[in-house]
Amino acid sequence: MIRVDLAARALGAAAVVAMFLGGTGCGTSGAKIGVREATARTEGGVQIVDVDVHSFYFDPNRIHVEAGKPVELTLHFKPLFTPHNMTCEAPEAGIQIDRSVGIISFDHTKHVRFTPTRRGEYHFYCGVDAHMMKGMTGTIVVR
Repeated sequence: MIRVDLAARALGAAAVVAMFLGGTGCGTSGAKIGVREATARTEGGVQIVDVDVHSFYFDPNRIHVEAGKPVELTLHFKPLFTPHNMTCEAPEAGIQIDRSVGIISFDHTKHVRFTPTRRGEYHFYCGVDAHMMKGMTGTIVVR
């Protein structure tokens, strides 16, 4: 009787964890999401974009900004137990991003500021493990 009760409790706990992880987007490949675009809104002369960082995609994953104007990205890391980052290495265009959150981090919002200096398309990605291979990528489009 005790073994059955423990097994039922373990099964119930596993179901709760599965529902929680499913609700946070855990495991959804960025390749299945498609393109989600956003154009920066301007507040006080700064281009503002909110980016949700899920497992394993960014939303939006195509961000439009203007050259020569400061940009602030607010990164909202959604998964509680999976580390992620956002990396974009384009110093020739004034873009250098490397923000991350670790496992069980209590600060799931990070801010990034940069001023793009050159028009073009610059790719960003999550450099943790094989997340980029799962489609955790995007593009900053500078006009």
